[in-house]
Amino acid sequence: MALYLIGLGLYDEKDISVKGLEAAKKCNKLFMEEYTSKLGVDKSKVESLIGKEIILLRRRDVEQSDLLINEASKGDVAFLVGGDPLTATTHIDILIQARKKGIKTKVIHASSIYTSVCESGLFIYKFGKSCSIPFPTENYNPSSFYDTIVENLKMGLHTIVFLDIHGEENRFMTVNEGLKRILEVAKERKDNQINEETLAVGFARMGSDDQVIKFGKIKYLINFDFGAPQHILVIPGKLHFVEEEALKLYQ
Repeated sequence: MALYLIGLGLYDEKDISVKGLEAAKKCNKLFMEEYTSKLGVDKSKVESLIGKEIILLRRRDVEQSDLLINEASKGDVAFLVGGDPLTATTHIDILIQARKKGIKTKVIHASSIYTSVCESGLFIYKFGKSCSIPFPTENYNPSSFYDTIVENLKMGLHTIVFLDIHGEENRFMTVNEGLKRILEVAKERKDNQINEETLAVGFARMGSDDQVIKFGKIKYLINFDFGAPQHILVIPGKLHFVEEEALKLYQ
């Protein structure tokens, strides 16, 4: 009777750790979500590797249901998550609820977007608070991400900007859309702290053979073709000379 949170890594079925694979194979039931991060391959590839069927859960199945907790109370259950399983705060809550009910929990970590962006040359210890840009809707169009970026810039810190994904709809925000939204907010607020001359780094399909890292001013990146999802964006703060040298390789 245990609940395993297993990270699948950055891109495909081969990114899961040996420890994660062994744990998944011994579990009675396997569940997976694609609303916080989606692999670059179909879940059938993961099923073939593990040798078991995987039940795909929607966001509401996880956030508004005790399904995982109930199943884990009957036997060993694995919850498979793209990237590292604790990048999403929802998954931390699952651990808390399971432990409150006396269910043993085990987290098996994997490669994460938080560290992969450092392939650009940016130092991990210089990142500040991260933020997310959601797809705007008629009743929901927050701009607090802009405040986070500006606050980090004032402290000389880099900002990881997560770009919205609607996995069930196969809809993914691009670097280009994210940059346009940032400039829109700057214009709405008549604020020039972030503008077309601001430096940015765009990433696509990290961990894949055709991953993309592109560095430059927003006015150039906003028209660059990053290709297929998933994308992520970084607004760098004050750069160390080593970071500057590394980033030049991606101009």
